[in-house]
Amino acid sequence: MGGAGALYLAIKYPQRWSAIAALAPAAFAVDQEGLSKIPKTPIMLVHGDMDTVVPVTVGRAWAEAMKSIPMKDYQYIEVAGGDHGTVIGSHQAEVFAFFARHSR
Repeated sequence: MGGAGALYLAIKYPQRWSAIAALAPAAFAVDQEGLSKIPKTPIMLVHGDMDTVVPVTVGRAWAEAMKSIPMKDYQYIEVAGGDHGTVIGSHQAEVFAFFARHSR
């Protein structure tokens, strides 16, 4: 529940985070209301299009919700051929660069 946990904690305790990254989040229900409370929190979401644990439609739904709010700074990366595990290792550099750009 790492990716889903990151989204949950960002919404529940927004003042604690400079930015969050959610990789293949098992957050099947989009919390549009929660996201609307944190429109300035930078969010990176990474999801593989071959994820059989959490379908890519979950990541796409969260990305669409972030776009529709609109979030001030969000990034959605859909990894062609990526599955639930490989997106974690394959995009660490992007995640850390994202955090470096959004430190306090």
